[in-house]
Amino acid sequence: MAILNIENQIISRLKSKITDLKIEGFPENPAEYRLLHSKGAVLVRFQGASYSKPEQYSFIQQAGTLDFNLILMIKGLRDKTGAYNYIDSIISALTGFAPTGCSKIYLSKV
Repeated sequence: MAILNIENQIISRLKSKITDLKIEGFPENPAEYRLLHSKGAVLVRFQGASYSKPEQYSFIQQAGTLDFNLILMIKGLRDKTGAYNYIDSIISALTGFAPTGCSKIYLSKV
């Protein structure tokens, strides 16, 4: 499964569940990124991967875990349009969602 395809499916899933924020891939040049959306944005990027040790060496097969990082850019924390509310929405949208060809997404850190 291509990393870009998985990232795009995560973005699509978030867009379908959180309609009042800008949701997009992490910018190629973060220093030049400008948040223009009035409420905020969620930026999605591939963070890295980890792989299990092979069970046997005659045929290499490893289980892999891909890590994606979501960056929430928003004003405020506690009100109904604050970060805490959107963190809950992001968790709800992604927990258990399975991109094509992948196991279900679970969160490892918030």
